[in-house]
Amino acid sequence: MRQVYSTFAEKMHFIDIEHTHVHSFGHLVLPLQGTLNLKTRQRSLIVDYQHILFLPPECEHSYYSKERNEFLVFYIPYTMLSHNCADEVKYLELDARWRALRFLMLSECQNKKTNTTAMNQLLYYSFQLIQQNQEYPSIRYLQENYHTSIPLKTLAILEHYNISYYSQWFQKKMGVSVQVYLQKLRLQEAKRLLRETNYSILAIAQQVGYEHQASLTRIFKQSEGMAPSVYRNSSINK
Repeated sequence: MRQVYSTFAEKMHFIDIEHTHVHSFGHLVLPLQGTLNLKTRQRSLIVDYQHILFLPPECEHSYYSKERNEFLVFYIPYTMLSHNCADEVKYLELDARWRALRFLMLSECQNKKTNTTAMNQLLYYSFQLIQQNQEYPSIRYLQENYHTSIPLKTLAILEHYNISYYSQWFQKKMGVSVQVYLQKLRLQEAKRLLRETNYSILAIAQQVGYEHQASLTRIFKQSEGMAPSVYRNSSINK
């Protein structure tokens, strides 16, 4: 197994033959041209010009590319990685900050007198970006569509996870199951509507995603210890 004791980067081209391996160091993969198909045990990803990829140490993965491609790949020793940056695959949109960072990294790599300190500083900044309040597509989707029926498969696809793994991942990230999180979103909106509108309980139930009033009443009693009508009256009297 290849060992990496200090950071370095190189431009890489991938071929159309699938290869599987695991290594003791991290990879930061920045696209320059084309796409890379990559799979871990839990995810299937396509790394293109709109995304960046971080692979933590000891993450077994398979990869190949069926088109002309070029990537800037950083080899990062485990000792350089923080805990939050060393235990999970990160697949992020390549926004303006990442584009600027990629430009600086590429310029530094092409410099014949590469400054190791400068490169490490750029990498530390990239780790900060990776750790900063990453917005997860499936959680955003839940927040925007809680009033509809949402199959677990839809959420798993948004995160590029196998459906069998997605529930575990969600529980780890949010501290509750998908179903409990969905109920909290619906309950939060129902409480707002009870306080701020004159809609009937049935109309509110249907607006937040329940077909029957009894469903909202049951969830409300479990969470608040009272029926929706009692909550509305208590809010008015405050």
